Amino acid sequence: MARHCSLSPLARAACAVTASLLLVSGAAFAQESATGPTAPERAPQAAARVKVGLALGGGAARGIAHVGLLKWMEEHRIPVDFIAGTSMGGLIGGGYSSGMSPDELLQLMKEVDWNLVFLADSPFKYKTFRRKQDARLYPAQIEFGLKKGFSLPSGLNAGEQIELLFDRIALPYYDLTDFDQLPTPFRSVATDLRKAEVVVFGSGSLARAMRATMAIPGFFTPVVDGDRILVDGGTLNNVPVDVTRQMGADAVIAVNVGSSTDQPPPPSNLFSVLGQTIDTMMQVGVKRVIDTADLVVTPDLKGLTGMDWRKSDELVERGYQAAEAIKDDLLKYAVDEATYGAWMRERQSRRRTTVPDVVGIRVEGVSEKQSTGIQDDFEREFAGRPIDREAVEERILKLTGTDRYEVVGYSLEPVPGGTNLVVRVTPKSYGPPFLLPAIDLQNVDANTFSLDLRARVAVYDTFVSQSEIRADFGIGSREFASVEFYRRLGGSDLFVAPRGYFIRKPLNAYNADGDFVAEYSEKRTGAGLDVGFTAGLSDEVRLGYDIAEVRTRRRIGQGELPEADGSDRFLSLRWVHDGQNSPVIPSRGLYSQMAVRYYFDTPTLVFDTGTSDARDFAQAEGRLSWFTRWHERHRVFLYGSGGTSFNDDPGYNQFRLGGPLNLGAFNQGEIFGDNYLLGGVGFLWNWFRLPDVLGGNAYLGGWFENGSAFDEWDDAEYEADISGGFVMETILGPFFIGGAVSLNEGDTRFYVSLAPFVK
Repeated sequence: MARHCSLSPLARAACAVTASLLLVSGAAFAQESATGPTAPERAPQAAARVKVGLALGGGAARGIAHVGLLKWMEEHRIPVDFIAGTSMGGLIGGGYSSGMSPDELLQLMKEVDWNLVFLADSPFKYKTFRRKQDARLYPAQIEFGLKKGFSLPSGLNAGEQIELLFDRIALPYYDLTDFDQLPTPFRSVATDLRKAEVVVFGSGSLARAMRATMAIPGFFTPVVDGDRILVDGGTLNNVPVDVTRQMGADAVIAVNVGSSTDQPPPPSNLFSVLGQTIDTMMQVGVKRVIDTADLVVTPDLKGLTGMDWRKSDELVERGYQAAEAIKDDLLKYAVDEATYGAWMRERQSRRRTTVPDVVGIRVEGVSEKQSTGIQDDFEREFAGRPIDREAVEERILKLTGTDRYEVVGYSLEPVPGGTNLVVRVTPKSYGPPFLLPAIDLQNVDANTFSLDLRARVAVYDTFVSQSEIRADFGIGSREFASVEFYRRLGGSDLFVAPRGYFIRKPLNAYNADGDFVAEYSEKRTGAGLDVGFTAGLSDEVRLGYDIAEVRTRRRIGQGELPEADGSDRFLSLRWVHDGQNSPVIPSRGLYSQMAVRYYFDTPTLVFDTGTSDARDFAQAEGRLSWFTRWHERHRVFLYGSGGTSFNDDPGYNQFRLGGPLNLGAFNQGEIFGDNYLLGGVGFLWNWFRLPDVLGGNAYLGGWFENGSAFDEWDDAEYEADISGGFVMETILGPFFIGGAVSLNEGDTRFYVSLAPFVK
């Protein structure tokens, strides 16, 4: 993906820093061949035919236009004898060189889930249950490492999905010794950051060569290859005409997709100034190189950017039309049907589409102890049978769902008696421990905003194996600190989890008419112990006992209003099912949680006229939300919750409603009672999508709610409201701005929040 500085302000800034360092170092267009010859040793062809080479340039998504050119050339019988590619040109060039047809390449581009490719986190559906809990509570796609002090990852995205894509293409060529042995000889161009020089891959791992040329600095993590740190080759050689010529091409056709051919807007900030400066410097270098080509193809890509990955058909059509526009120049390289048929048959004869059965598993990149566990899991599923690529990739995604590894790939290796499946594991260099940050900004009511800065520190296997320590803390409107020690028992799914916690937070009180009457400060200090088990990736059951000291003091309000003091002691049984595919706005799946508590004691309510206690009673509560797609892009959702105190007085521990998706026309905690019911149905219309490095989809939505909190079931007065607004999936978490209107009273509320949206 060369000319990647046009991707986004964030990526452009990262590229600007990288490219500036390289320029300062005085890097020239030095070249190095990774291994293998620089020119292929091929059988002689007809003397009259010119050997044609393609130099496919980088341009992020614009590189998909290369497929259109290849399609046109095949239709017009122009053999391609050599291909060298940079960045996206490396992906398309590598795929075509492996024997794929233009139609197969287009289908591959359309099948790729680009949302997952650019997700700066492991896919939510494959995360372990505890990592799903982390993602729901800390939805920002940012993770810091504490392994060697406070540090950032080397890129916003480890490139797991890209890694799997390249592994899939390269798998049949597992024993390849030279890229000249491919159906079409191929070279991949990358940049070594340490030596500030061009690296040309002509042998070795085909997947590694393509991954290196796609390692956009600051976005995808670099590829470490021995003592080299490899990134996108577009920094120094975005259209590798010289490399193609050195392969033995008589005529080199350069394809420049590094610009949208739109007139860039005037730079409006530091990032755009830096980005356009680097764009200009790169274009000067590109011009110097492509001037040496025999023919230059520059598709008209106006209106298309480097982030338009989901517009494959249009990009391919632009590439096709670019070839059509200069067909007179291209057709001089065409051959007759017999010659082209012979060339195509030879190309297809070198294509591999099958792989041998797997006889064993080898894991590399991690300690012997970790390797043994991974190897055992893969051997149970894959050893001694034909390889199932989809199953292997799904198992790898489950491994990355532990969030302990930066990237995991796979390949085959020949061994006596067959082949081994090699699982390549790259641990995260910056952790564990990990630090997960969050910013919560929301208006509690019409006049009050709350701001909380939160963080979670996750430590693995510190004191004993199969253990975790999760420490949470926060400052702002709420002050809290908690720690849980989690330990699996004997390698089973059973666990024990002792914990302690402290929280101080404000509480607002309202009268029966919904008027604000008091502001309280609640302080809770407690400890608990849970035992339970985790079933797969989606379910957890806990049985626990908690005891906490609670003190609630009135800060604003009349003296006759109560305060609270005393112990909260209860036994609980909880079950959580998390079958959704996102912690922010899922496209499908069910999330539910059920809890039953038996209270031995609750805080005493202290009135001017006396006290009130509630002891020895039970409560039950359940919540669920369900999402599904509508016309692929949009979302329909249902949600509901309910709770009961089984005709007992819960005293201090009443249920409360109010706030977004919780009867939004009312303030938080405005409606309360011993029991409650709530249900809602809504629709989210996908308005647009943020640049992939900044977040995900943005929706306009609306939903209808109906519910009530009450003491006696016969006295329930159900409230209905209509809510709506704008929801955006950002890299910092979901942003919501909207409001609600009561259909009973006509009351309205307005909300702005940067906080978890779906509770």
